[in-house]
Amino acid sequence: MPASINQLFDQIHQLPQIPEVVRTIVKQLNDPNFHMPQIVKDVEKEQVITLKVLRLVNSAHFGLSRKVGSIEEAVTMLGTNQLKTLVIASGFVGSFPKLANFDLKLFWRTSFRTATHAGWLATQAGLQTDIAYTAGLIADLGNVLIHLGLPSEANEIDQHVKAGNSRSDIELRRLGFVTPTASAELCRRWKFPDDLTQAVEQSADPLASGTPNRLACAVFLGRFTANALEANQSSDQIIKAFPLTVAEGLSLSVDFVQSRLHEMLELGSDLDELID
Repeated sequence: MPASINQLFDQIHQLPQIPEVVRTIVKQLNDPNFHMPQIVKDVEKEQVITLKVLRLVNSAHFGLSRKVGSIEEAVTMLGTNQLKTLVIASGFVGSFPKLANFDLKLFWRTSFRTATHAGWLATQAGLQTDIAYTAGLIADLGNVLIHLGLPSEANEIDQHVKAGNSRSDIELRRLGFVTPTASAELCRRWKFPDDLTQAVEQSADPLASGTPNRLACAVFLGRFTANALEANQSSDQIIKAFPLTVAEGLSLSVDFVQSRLHEMLELGSDLDELID
């Protein structure tokens, strides 16, 4: 009998916990009165996150003219939105354990790319970039949870996926739910905002309800392109296979896809050093 979401969570003896400052930032993604000075103070109390963020900020990727020595300096040099992204990603990456038979580095590399693409698409569609980026980053955490709580089933699913089968189809048959559903349940238990949770959950099939969830469309497409690049597909191959019906849910035209999508596919992630 397929396992239920509750059964999955019952099998996970210690649910991953994210630092409080990360939880606070995620909860305030929609808050126009977001108070960055207090967040800076809170981040600086989290030594591990501070060290990770400063290492990223001082990496060659950002190419800053001088070394940054504090989170406050990082805000000045990079801006609030960039710092929020780095803190959120650092907190999530540090909260999930290494697992047998699961390539966590590959998982995060693909998730970083999904997030980057989802954020870019959201910006083009006039949506809130922060929420789309964060949703893209965490939309597939359910896969980690399945490996944590149901390792035998997870390994069986992985073998089917390696053989060319659809992960979501196999998960539905074997478990009765798909990865984004488990990810969304984790968001609920972490008490994340509803719009973020819904974007994560509906990213499995953002057109299912008839009215497209536009943030979920951005995440779905970001996942599609991230996985395609990981499979070494060319830009031309990706653009040819791009799910245009989902792109229409973002009000992105065929002309846009054909003329602009290559820009997104060339984007690099500024987070890869987190997993080196």
